Amino acid sequence: MDLRWLEDFATLAEKRHFARAAEVRNVTQSAFSRRIKALEGWAGAELLDRTQYPVTLTPAGVDFLPYAKDIIELSYQARSEAAQFSRVATTGVTFACLHTLSLFQIPSLISDLRRQAGPFEASIVAETRTVEEYLTGLFNGSSDFFVCYRHEAFPLEIDATRFPRVDIGSDKILPFAARDLPDCDLSSEKGPPIPFLEYGGTSFMSRVMHSTLESVPSRARLRTVYRGTLAEGLYNAAINSLGLAWLPETVVASNPRSEVLKCVSEMWGTRVDISVYKAAANNRTIVNRIWGRLGERVSVE
Repeated sequence: MDLRWLEDFATLAEKRHFARAAEVRNVTQSAFSRRIKALEGWAGAELLDRTQYPVTLTPAGVDFLPYAKDIIELSYQARSEAAQFSRVATTGVTFACLHTLSLFQIPSLISDLRRQAGPFEASIVAETRTVEEYLTGLFNGSSDFFVCYRHEAFPLEIDATRFPRVDIGSDKILPFAARDLPDCDLSSEKGPPIPFLEYGGTSFMSRVMHSTLESVPSRARLRTVYRGTLAEGLYNAAINSLGLAWLPETVVASNPRSEVLKCVSEMWGTRVDISVYKAAANNRTIVNRIWGRLGERVSVE
């Protein structure tokens, strides 16, 4: 049994709608449905009445729900207590973030914060998680801060009273291609196919690109030749002349071989904000000191 199944079930019991619950859990509806079915298989009973709309709990589901919530809460508590032993020191803090942010923005951010807030030890957790899993980490204390991109195409429904947010900067996502790659005119609907380096799956960047491409006149000419989940992977494909990729400007600027790339057009780019979340209940002295400095950065920038 996977703890995520119980979290999915609790979310579905609240939303009473598969699509909305799947969106909150940041998974596809088909994957979400499979996990609910897997939970019902493990429990040995149907927990949901799918013949009704909105979906309702069966008597077995009503009985099972409080147990599921108790198991989730106890799991969070146990993880929080265990996490205390993994901290670098009593003044250590843990930043959970996307892989791309861990390579480029986070080191600079921590360097600034150490000068402003005093010395502290930082642990960086750069893993592919759902937003719900990142927030769970904040809630149970396994991480102190969650650093992420935000974009209008991917709204994050996060309770600000439980998880306050500070916006600390932004980045541009722009179309780049190797200088020797021909026919990358994005303003024309006509022309030869353009080899396209695509973000795969349900990743944040995939959703951002889906929204951005809606306004690109040449989108019908894009032909996927390479698919990956990380911006760094698409960057390496781009410098090897495999195709056109939308990349964070900081990724390109921070790499030594960026001179082989050209920005095809800033007109068809988009902006993402960089935000930091914490749990309102996290009152560790060092966390509050850093949070105060993050707020000051906003006023300066």
